[in-house]
Amino acid sequence: MTAGAASPALADSFTLQGDKDTGLLGVSPFAMNVSGTTDRVFYSGGLSGGGWSLSLCSPAGNCTGSPLPFGFGTDYTQVTLADGSMRAYFIQPSAGSKSIATASVTYDPAGVPQLGPTTNLGIASPPGQKAWGVPDSVVLPDGRVRLYWVSMPTEPVAVTSGPSRAQLKCLAKAIGKKRVGAIANGAKLTAKDKKALKKCKVPTSLLTGASTPRSGEVIVSATSTDTSGTQFTPDPGYRFTGGYVDSDIIQATDGNWIALVSTGPGAPPQRLYAATSTDGLTWTVDQQALTSASVNSLDPTAVPTSANSWRVYYSVSPAADPFNNHRIVVGTLTRK
Repeated sequence: MTAGAASPALADSFTLQGDKDTGLLGVSPFAMNVSGTTDRVFYSGGLSGGGWSLSLCSPAGNCTGSPLPFGFGTDYTQVTLADGSMRAYFIQPSAGSKSIATASVTYDPAGVPQLGPTTNLGIASPPGQKAWGVPDSVVLPDGRVRLYWVSMPTEPVAVTSGPSRAQLKCLAKAIGKKRVGAIANGAKLTAKDKKALKKCKVPTSLLTGASTPRSGEVIVSATSTDTSGTQFTPDPGYRFTGGYVDSDIIQATDGNWIALVSTGPGAPPQRLYAATSTDGLTWTVDQQALTSASVNSLDPTAVPTSANSWRVYYSVSPAADPFNNHRIVVGTLTRK
């Protein structure tokens, strides 16, 4: 399947529940576990430039501020390399655009992070391109590092279509137009719904992905030349198309990769989706949204808690206003 395509086989295989308010206001969280009872959560103070912050949070979403030295760039992400050292990646302003930089990172006995010398990776946005950045980093099974970030396409990309007019007419006759719209917005399927979908030959994923218009962003990647994670070569093509942004690779094992993505702010309400891959390059998105259409949901970051469970921090904002009043919530993602 093409990147970002729907997969009927993945329908209802992931659930995200909880959305407890952490009290943190902002966007672009990055979470890492410190102990069984504490996560470090880096986050930006908002789209208006509220500064970069760090808090310590319990699994229940109770968070307290923690010292963060000056110099941490925005959209922070961090990995532990094969040799046990830690490396950070983040966005820095660069001559009217933005670029991805890296630095080693250590933590003092009090848990305060310290960055080593910063190196610009030479990965920069085209001048004037606003939809660019939000990097995510992950260590590959062979020890190299892969970076993912949001960009705009440089060539035409295919857009997944929804049900045909005949299929929609069939569904409307079987369960009514209002119910079709409810399913498209993520309503739980009833036995009658499932029967109608089967009768009209409409995969659930095709219907749930059809009602949400997509903006034009894509997600691209680059892979490091060795296990140091300091020099990168662009990977050809796109990882995700169809307006998916803000990827967080939550599992990178041979043949079994998992990611979280959100839809872009140009087509609110933003919603979170799960995706799977065998190699981290070609992805299949489960079109059953993990979050409701009542709010905008974006910028997911996950901490593993068991083989098929993750604690997920993400930002939400009012459905009618995707650019303001962001707060960070935490929930539990489960793979069935």
